[in-house]
Amino acid sequence: MKLKVSPTRQELLKIKKRLKTAKSGHELLKEKLDGLMQEFLGNIKELKNARNDLEEKISPAFFNFFHSNNRVGEKKTESLINHFPFADVDLSFYNVMGVRIRKIDVKNKEELESGEISTFATDNELYKAKEDITSISENILKYANLTIKVRLLAEEIERTRRRVNSLEHVYIPEMERTMKYISQKLEERERFDRTVILKLKELIKH
Repeated sequence: MKLKVSPTRQELLKIKKRLKTAKSGHELLKEKLDGLMQEFLGNIKELKNARNDLEEKISPAFFNFFHSNNRVGEKKTESLINHFPFADVDLSFYNVMGVRIRKIDVKNKEELESGEISTFATDNELYKAKEDITSISENILKYANLTIKVRLLAEEIERTRRRVNSLEHVYIPEMERTMKYISQKLEERERFDRTVILKLKELIKH
């Protein structure tokens, strides 16, 4: 297909400018897409490693917790847990190649690390589970933040790829076909005008 425009020199100049801009934008978007893909693949590898680390460290903590819960009962376990400090979560944003990435942080890390169970708590396994979970909080945050980042990068990659494909396979070819059409029409018009002028000259001579 071609664009619906009048076959004039003015329109030809306009489309030439638009085509130049489109090709420049296409190159920039391709560079962005390549950069996004490199960033995405690097983070996928990091995400897999973070998941493996988390799975390796989290099992002992939950084993201690469930073992303690079965031994002392749910009510006492809940009572003891209520004395643990809660995480104070903060949400911030940063930019990666034009992508706004959300990041989760814990503001009271020192409180969580130093927080004690109530003085009447005597269950060592529950306390050990609390220490284990606190120690892997960084792993949990890292995995969560990487998951968010990978998802947002994937969405931006898909959007950028659609724009690249649209320019490459639709918009740029349409303008090139339109330019060819206008050029042909202008050449036809010039030939017709030359023919008319020649005929007029012949008539004038006679």
